[in-house]
Amino acid sequence: MKKQKSIKGLLIYLLIGTIAIFSLYLLTLSTLSTNPPQSEQLSEMMGISGPPEMLALFSQIPNFILFIIALVIGFFTAHRVGLKSVIIHPYAREKPKSEWIKGTILAIILGSIAGVVLRGFDYLLLPFLPDGIIELLQPYNALEFISALFYGGIVEELLLRFGVMSLLVFIFWKLFDRKSAKPSNWVFILAIFVSTLLFALGHYGPTALATKMTALIWFRMILLNGLPGFFFGWIYWRHNLELSMFAHMITHITMNLLMLILSFFM
Repeated sequence: MKKQKSIKGLLIYLLIGTIAIFSLYLLTLSTLSTNPPQSEQLSEMMGISGPPEMLALFSQIPNFILFIIALVIGFFTAHRVGLKSVIIHPYAREKPKSEWIKGTILAIILGSIAGVVLRGFDYLLLPFLPDGIIELLQPYNALEFISALFYGGIVEELLLRFGVMSLLVFIFWKLFDRKSAKPSNWVFILAIFVSTLLFALGHYGPTALATKMTALIWFRMILLNGLPGFFFGWIYWRHNLELSMFAHMITHITMNLLMLILSFFM
């Protein structure tokens, strides 16, 4: 019988995720140290007061707890519904080279489209966006880029795809499709939509810290985070978790390239 899942793979992602969350802690600390008003706003949101180091650390505790929970949930549910991670599921490595090439090309295409749409939408609406959002349309510094790739590309995929989407597929299958030997396509599509919405809503905190939540900002947050979330979920379903991570990273790389190019003309 083939080995379904690997504890070693789980520990690898635990280590990588911890490093990624630490990078986000460093980014948060840097932001709070140079932006006292934002530090005060975060202090009010969290209901605690203290130096930036403490606020930055406490702000990452929920992320770390959710990350651990998602990792464990995905470990016990993903393989049961046919979703897979190359690192955690040894059987997922037995894949023709042509399938890897096809999946990689798809990840690059969808990741690039998501990056272009995200930044293109913002630049089109530039006259209507508040200063807090406009400030985000600057090329990443080194710490921002590392955090985007590691936290965004890896931790967010482990949270929303490996954890939440895997669990939703399992729940929807057992509740509404239990007569099927395996989840039907509509179960996966529904899980992708729900996890995508959660992915978009998960950006509320950073968005609320940057600006006031108006109707336009809500629409922007849902649309611009929903589209790539759907792409990443589709890739996870049709290929594997690692290619959804790769697509997520390509999105951030594309966004930063666009911001670098456009910064010369603005």
